Parts: sequence; C-alpha cells; structure tokens
Amino acid sequence: MAIVWIPAIPGLAEPLSATDDVFPFDSWASVRSPLAERVHVCGPCSSVLDVAMHLAREGRLDVWDSVLATRQWAGRGQMRRTWISEPGNLFAAWRLPLPPEPWQNMVSVLIGWLLCAGLGELGARLHLKWPNDLLLAGRKVGGILIEERGEVLLAGIGLNLASCPEDAALRTDRACLAGTLGRLSRGMSILGLWLRLVNFGRLRYTTTLSASTPLEFSQSIEPVLAYLGSMVRVGDNRSSVRGVHAGVSADGGIVLHTAGGTRTLHCGSLTPEDQPPGYT
Repeated sequence: MAIVWIPAIPGLAEPLSATDDVFPFDSWASVRSPLAERVHVCGPCSSVLDVAMHLAREGRLDVWDSVLATRQWAGRGQMRRTWISEPGNLFAAWRLPLPPEPWQNMVSVLIGWLLCAGLGELGARLHLKWPNDLLLAGRKVGGILIEERGEVLLAGIGLNLASCPEDAALRTDRACLAGTLGRLSRGMSILGLWLRLVNFGRLRYTTTLSASTPLEFSQSIEPVLAYLGSMVRVGDNRSSVRGVHAGVSADGGIVLHTAGGTRTLHCGSLTPEDQPPGYT
C-alpha cells in the first residue's frame, strides 16, 4: 500500500497539514496492507468524489485506489442532499472495477452489504436501508453514493465515527435519526479502519461477482436488509408507493407488496411506517 499526499487542488482540496490531528502522521507507519492500492489523503475538500474524479481523469487514480479527506465542505448524498461532514468521521471515495452488465444496477447494494459485513467483523451489527444507508440500532451511521462517468466508477462512503447531526438539526422528512459507530473505532485510526475495509471489500467484491448471480446475491443479503417485512413508503418529492418491503430484486430495485400487487422500484427514498406489516 502506498499513501499519497494530495497537494492543493484549487477549488477542490486543501493539502493535509503536518499538524493535523485527524490523520496524525506519526500513526501511519503502523498501518499495513498486503495489497498494492494507493490511498490519496487530503485535507478539507469539496467532496471526496470530486477529488477522486479529478485524479481519475488525470490518470492518477487506478481501480481499487481511494481518496480520504479530513472533512468535506460540499459533501452530497442520495437525491443530491447535503452530507454533513465533521472532522473525525470517515469520508472516502473508492474506485471500483466496472462490473459485468447484470450487476450494473446492484453496485450500491453490493457496497452496502460489504460494509455491513466488514464492520460486522468488528462487532457492529449494521443493517442496510435500501438503497444506500447504513443503520445501527435504527439510526443512520453511514451512507454510500455511487457515481459513474465514462469508465470511472466511484463509491463515495461516509461513516459517522465520532459525531453525527443532532436530532433537531435533521430534516423534518428524514427517514431515521442519525447515530455514530462509537466504540467500534476506538484504538483504530481512520486510515487503519479504511484499509481494513478495503482489504475485506476487495476480496468479497471480486468473489461475489465471480461466484454468484445477482439473483442469488439479492436473496442472500436479506438478513441485513432494514425493515424487511415491514410497511414502508418509497418515493421522492413528486410521488410515493406504500407497501411491505419484500426484498431486493436481481437488478437492484426494492420489491414492495402493495395493495395493487407486487411492484419493483429503482429510485426513491425509503421511509418506514409505524403500522405492522400487511396490506392496505
């Protein structure tokens, strides 16, 4: 593994300071990885996805390379919503190989499952709220945003390690409250945690694509799906569909059993409802 310090990129990123206490320089010597990927590290940036795409276009970000930043001033999430990015949390962009055609719409769910499994090995029992939120005890502790431009496929990943927005600061239409991974990261640097997730995820990503089909995968991940079997609403600002969460389809959509029959949706935000599972 090589750690690459990113110099200032006008309008995109500031360099990492030698006195930075989020990524302390003297702790990096203890970080080890058997893989040859590079981790590009910078100070505050607009978004790790912006920085990663900039590096990729310049030929400086290979497949499996990633970007880590101390914080973001214009982080974004699903439906272009702002991602609050406080120092001490993890903000990463990871370049992935383009998957075979049947898997192209499954990448967000696949990365979500990989993070649930990887963090699960550290003792965190996470659930994936379709299509890209990570929940711990019902609170959102992380999110994933997939961006693809040409031959460049990036997964933007944010994890609340040290802090999260207060309940009162969240949108009134938020699906769930925010939380942190808390004790999970104690004794482990952000860089060390990220390298562990990269090592774990790279092996699982390649194995899953080669050893299973999207349908088999969608069925195997049901134990980590949040609100499975519960009444939920999926929609955007224009319309929504209410039904029982019945799983994920082979093309990455959410399957709902509604009053009018079974429907598969491929976009929108999922909000749980208080009613018990069943039809309306």
